[in-house]
Amino acid sequence: MILSINHIQLVAEKDLVIQLRDFYCNVVGLTDGFRPAFERFGFWLYIGDKDVLHLITPKKGDERSLQKSSFDHVAFKTGNYQSVLKKIESLNIYFEEKPIPGMTAHQIFLRDPAGNRVELNFD
Repeated sequence: MILSINHIQLVAEKDLVIQLRDFYCNVVGLTDGFRPAFERFGFWLYIGDKDVLHLITPKKGDERSLQKSSFDHVAFKTGNYQSVLKKIESLNIYFEEKPIPGMTAHQIFLRDPAGNRVELNFD
């Protein structure tokens, strides 16, 4: 029985891992938190007390980690629509807004520094 998504992991070279951490913390609003002392460089990013996004560098010789995949996007339930919108605009980050037909919910789509699509959902 599946209870929930535990976490998402993105693999990239060190410079991009740092850019991804900055994006997901400063733009999306995750928090950089505790990460065990693993061999590879990386970060665990949290929503509250739950680690939801793991960012790591590839294993030595593991070229498949950096190949394209069918990953489409990650979606976050988000609050404070106007505040988030102002922040994204102030950072000159390209985004698309998409209202959900027949619902009051709203979506903003943007891309992280690695080109992954990020969906922010607002009620």
